Amino acid sequence: MSNHPFSLSVIAAAVLYVCHSTNAVAETVTESIDNLNNQLDLQQSSISQFHYRQSDIALGLTGATVLPNGPNQDVTITHAGATDGVAILQDGIFFSPAPYSGQHLVLQPNLMHQEKVSFSSMTSVTESSQAAFGKLDYQSVQISPQKYATDVNVEGSDNNAINGGAVLSGTSKQNGMLLAVDYQSASDDVGYRVAQDADSTQKDILFKIAADSLPGARNQQTTEFSYQYSSQEADRGALGLTSVDFSVNPTQLYSAASTDNTEGERQRYVLAHQLIMSSTSTMATDFYYQTYSQQSQEMQFVDGEQINNALLSRIAMFETTPTTDGMNLGSLTQNNDFSGFGMQTKGVSMYGQHQVTYSARYHSDKAEMRLGQREWSWNNDLSLTPTTDDEYALTYTDDASAFSSAVDTKLNYGQWSINLGLGYEHVSVSRELGDVNTSLNAADFSDAGWSPSIEVAYQSGPWLAALQAKQAWTAASAGNIEQTAQEALQYQLALSYQQDALSIAMTAYMHDYDSQHVSCMQGMICDYEQISLQENIKDVSVVGADLSIAYGLTFDQFSIPFKAKYQYTQAETDNANCNELMACFAANSPLPWVPEQQLTLSSGVVYGNMSIMAQALYQSELGYQGGFTNERAIDSQWKVDIAATYRLTEQHELYVRVENLLDEELVANRTAMGFQGQSEMTTYFGYQGHF
Repeated sequence: MSNHPFSLSVIAAAVLYVCHSTNAVAETVTESIDNLNNQLDLQQSSISQFHYRQSDIALGLTGATVLPNGPNQDVTITHAGATDGVAILQDGIFFSPAPYSGQHLVLQPNLMHQEKVSFSSMTSVTESSQAAFGKLDYQSVQISPQKYATDVNVEGSDNNAINGGAVLSGTSKQNGMLLAVDYQSASDDVGYRVAQDADSTQKDILFKIAADSLPGARNQQTTEFSYQYSSQEADRGALGLTSVDFSVNPTQLYSAASTDNTEGERQRYVLAHQLIMSSTSTMATDFYYQTYSQQSQEMQFVDGEQINNALLSRIAMFETTPTTDGMNLGSLTQNNDFSGFGMQTKGVSMYGQHQVTYSARYHSDKAEMRLGQREWSWNNDLSLTPTTDDEYALTYTDDASAFSSAVDTKLNYGQWSINLGLGYEHVSVSRELGDVNTSLNAADFSDAGWSPSIEVAYQSGPWLAALQAKQAWTAASAGNIEQTAQEALQYQLALSYQQDALSIAMTAYMHDYDSQHVSCMQGMICDYEQISLQENIKDVSVVGADLSIAYGLTFDQFSIPFKAKYQYTQAETDNANCNELMACFAANSPLPWVPEQQLTLSSGVVYGNMSIMAQALYQSELGYQGGFTNERAIDSQWKVDIAATYRLTEQHELYVRVENLLDEELVANRTAMGFQGQSEMTTYFGYQGHF
């Protein structure tokens, strides 16, 4: 590891409600703090109107570091500088079908089909290496215990959005069933010289069927099968604007970007079984299989050269004054398929006051990648005509399989508890090249890592404290030329206080990376070779602190809920380095995709059947889109949303939501290909019904 002595920075993890229960679930004290205090109930009326579609502020409230996103894009998250080894899960299962092979893939679930979301920064050793540096865990909507239950949501906006969905579920005797459907459609006018609509649609289906123990079964058990389908299509360019154009209208793009298109289709099958073997022992087992297909084209080239500032100015000049010769443009095209399957099991046993958790997982996934370029003619009437078919310059298949196992022991002695954990994972990786010309190298290697952890915790009345140290490890991908795993020593101290309606929590942490992985993340402009790479940054040091406050004022006629989460992170490289993705940087350079400060707020007034709630997300300067310099940095930004709700009856509810209330010129990306604007101020009118 880096030459730093063992040290610990003091400060914080978060608390909304501290009700610690060691016997109910298999988690450390630190995880209990995370789950209870970094968890957001998406079904609350004060939350659901905000986050039926948008998720950046919601994820900020859970404690994840959120990267700015454009319209109809999935939100990218990081933690303590790590982009790899931060897993997105749903019901404890990878949401990405290929987290090992397709590490650049970013997917987030439809929030209407989720019940809760939580973020954990110091994960247990019972998690895999793909969640060693943090996990964002969604809990999907559960089958209602009532005989019939229906939730309906319909909303429209002033930018032609039409969204609607329903969740129907119920339980009869020992069987339950759920069907959730949702449809989203939006059309934004983003044309610069030629009026073009940026259309997007999304369709989601979630189906569940569950059964309790069969008659005569010796042990109580539950079996649930679920199927999930999602399809997305979006027409919006990644080609941006020059600084002059952006100052005029930051939400518009060049007409050349009107050909940009992204399509995706995802399917997921899960069979989950829970068994209560005795009053002190339980076991849960999941079998899963999921696929995702992705097709996209993104304008990136002029005369075969990747667009830079000079070429962007040429595009702007041509669109203002088209010439008879037109322009020769090129788009990056992708046609990729991802798939994965696995089996995981976790058992929890109590031995007196002590708890032991056993876990094991086998996972296998594949990414079949086809990347290339398509040529276009941009004519003097600003129409775009393809002059070639898709030409795939790179075709390759990445395979990965992983086996992990862990034992986590919690020893309880009155107010004190000691947690000792040890995890092991073995990962095998391969890359097979296609029959086209390529500069890539085939890969076939395996690696293994151990993850020991120790935690000492103390609880006294409303106070809870936990001190934890852990060795975190995540295997390299097939595109990692050095085949070097991401490793770090992690230290954390968490303190929390909860009394009546007041909850305060603080966490301080230090992560000492021996090697940190970087791949083509959302917001970077990468060519088809760069997408296939994974680079290593040697010796990265991260220190940070989180502070959470939740307080509820209740009066005779009204109440005022308040939540705030502040995050401070300082992530720096220890040594100078150069790589293909991030160019060259000096020692002690800050990681450009890590904001030093992030603040998330939620507050409002609830008065009888009416409520007015506001939520906000602040981030300090970012520069993750290109190079470790401030040349293309994104200035600090505020995003504020507000929603007003009126409950007609117990069953019927109307609401108005305004996103980006300040209507600031928010930037999602600032690259050599120009500025990328986030959504402008948008007003939604909606209805929710509960039957």
